[in-house]
Amino acid sequence: MIDVIHAIWHQDVGFLQQYPHIWLLVLCLFLILMIESAFVFLPLPGDSIVIFGGALVGLGIVDPSVSIVVIPAAAAVGGYLAYEQGRWLEQRPSRFNIERLLPQGTLERAAELFRRHGILALFAARFLPFVRVLVPMLMGAARLSRRRFALVNAVSAFCWAGCLGFFGAFVVNTPFYEEHAALIARTAVLLPLALFASAIVAVLYRHFRSQPPQMPVLPVEPTLTPAQHPEQTALDQQVKKDHTVT
Repeated sequence: MIDVIHAIWHQDVGFLQQYPHIWLLVLCLFLILMIESAFVFLPLPGDSIVIFGGALVGLGIVDPSVSIVVIPAAAAVGGYLAYEQGRWLEQRPSRFNIERLLPQGTLERAAELFRRHGILALFAARFLPFVRVLVPMLMGAARLSRRRFALVNAVSAFCWAGCLGFFGAFVVNTPFYEEHAALIARTAVLLPLALFASAIVAVLYRHFRSQPPQMPVLPVEPTLTPAQHPEQTALDQQVKKDHTVT
């Protein structure tokens, strides 16, 4: 993989086209995108990965099936894992800790998308970091039909990956790319790493800065003593009086 990164950094397209283990790079793209789409606490650069995959297709380094099948499949699998997380986290105290890891207002934005558009919110959520994980989780918590979710999840993943992949393939075949190939290639390596590092720092900052939700403190009820019957009270007083006289 070091040879692949070195070739990308120096725009050695010929080496990449002849590299016999290019499938390892494709596998890395699949795993990174699947994890990014499934776990909200791992802010990986999903959009950049999809555009990068499209660029590899545009340069003839990988087969078009990478952008048409592999990358959409990774996004769809990740979305389904997020959905199952939502079903599992329903009515569990640990679900309250998720909001601590997110930018402020992200959970509310995802909930509003789901409330207004229902299952079709998946299409818009795909283009929003963090939200594309939260919306499937909310749908899982709401117990939406698995079959219905799986269908819309796959279609939305294909549309999202297709749009960004086409953009990546288009850019590398323009005169602009030919003039700035070195800058774009190095940006393709450094930008995802910078986004990942900054997102991790932000998540850790929000995690340690915010306090987890606490259960409300319930007032302690005073201890009740049984009420004494009037006749018993009079009898006790008479016994005390006789004891004093004696």
